[in-house]
This record gives sequence, structure tokens and C-alpha cells, in this order.
Amino acid sequence: MVLNVNDEKTKMSYTVKKLAKLSGVSIRTLRFYDSIGLLKPAYYGDNNYRYYEEEQILMLQQILFYRELGFPLNDIQRIISSDDFNKIDALISHKQVLAQSLDRTKKLIETINQTILHLRGKITMRDEKLFDGFAHKFAFDSFVTAFAPGNEQMLDKYFASDLIMFNHSMSKQIDLNDLKSRLPNLQKILKDLKSEVKDVTAEEDRIAFRVEQKAMFYKHIPDGIPVKLDVMNLYKLESGKVKEWQIWVNITEI
Repeated sequence: MVLNVNDEKTKMSYTVKKLAKLSGVSIRTLRFYDSIGLLKPAYYGDNNYRYYEEEQILMLQQILFYRELGFPLNDIQRIISSDDFNKIDALISHKQVLAQSLDRTKKLIETINQTILHLRGKITMRDEKLFDGFAHKFAFDSFVTAFAPGNEQMLDKYFASDLIMFNHSMSKQIDLNDLKSRLPNLQKILKDLKSEVKDVTAEEDRIAFRVEQKAMFYKHIPDGIPVKLDVMNLYKLESGKVKEWQIWVNITEI
């Protein structure tokens, strides 16, 4: 907490015990974060106590958000220690991912409700409707979450190492390494992405889906322009990962 905003501003300092009580993170965990360099205190007192100020508290919040989203500690450390890390941008990204996760959860809850009614004999569900939300989740996590800034390590979770991707809009075929190398540039020219996965259909080894996205487009345009992307996707799965990916992309200015 900052009480005054001037050269003589007074800062609220927290001992490790007080910060543990404030955040719900155990003292042992805070000490561990210090030992690995993930979250160092603002300073050590004469009594060798750790003291944390606003900067460290805000960084702890970032760590907890990334942990909530499933990031391992080594990836969190790499992200928050990078020169271009920005807290506000990160918070906006967290908000978007959590909102999209909420949408996926709502779809799964609806599937549960419909299945309960089906089992009670009040409605009849088609077999494919029993799996609404599951294929949608895979499509969303692989296409949206894994390609968000800082999530690059998730690509290996969803895509096979010998992935073959064919972009019909560009008549170009690329592999997983090509995809990873192109990702930083893609994230630079398309920002503030808001994505909605639609029209998901799934078979035993295939998932087809459409993604509607709105974004700011910055390629050759310093100030950016708002655009809409309509993306059709066809996944062919092998051993639970995408082995072949066909994609059609249409971009229009809003």
C-alpha cells in the first residue's frame, strides 16, 4: 500500500508471515520462491527478516495467476523476468483467458444438465451431444490458449512433433518447428485477440471447428487497425495429439 505519492512516500512493508496471511501462500512457499529467485523480498532487515513491498506483492499476484492457469514455476520465472514483461498486459491476458475458460466451463455444465435430464427420461440426447464441451475444450485450448503469449510450451501438449499443417489461404505447408518460429511475429502483428470457438464437430480421430476472432492488426500499420478473422480448422488426431492440421483463414477490416 502506498500512502503518499512524492519523494518521501511511505511504503507498507510486510514480513513473510504477514504476506503469507495476506495472500494465502504459505511461509515455506514464500521462502522457496526467494531461494530460487522467483520472488525476492524488497530487502532483508537487521534481524534477517524478509520484507515485501508493493512491487513484490504485485509480482506475487502475477505468479499466482500463472499458477492458476497451469504454468510450471520455471516458465513463470522466464516470463516475469523477461525485459518486455508488462503487468497490465499480463493482467489483460489473464482476464481474457479466465473469461474464455468460464465459457468452456458453462458448456460442460450444460452438457451435465442435459445428460441428467436424459438419464431421467425427460429428454433424448443424440450420442454426439453427450460429448459437447470436451471436443470444444480441446479445440479452444489447442488453438487459442496454446498460442497466447507466454504459452508456447503448451504447443507440444496438443501437437505431434511430426505435425503437418497446411494453410489453404497461403497454399503453404509447415511443420511444428516452423509454426513455433513464426509465432512471435504472429503475436506482434495480431494483438488484443478475442476468440470464440464455434461449430465444433468431432469424430473418432477428427475435430472440425470454426474460430471467430477480433484483433488489432499491426503489420505495416504502426497504429493498428481492427480486424475480424474467420478461421476454419480440421484436425486429424493420432495418440491424442494433432498430427495433421488444415486451416483456412479469412481476414476482413472492421
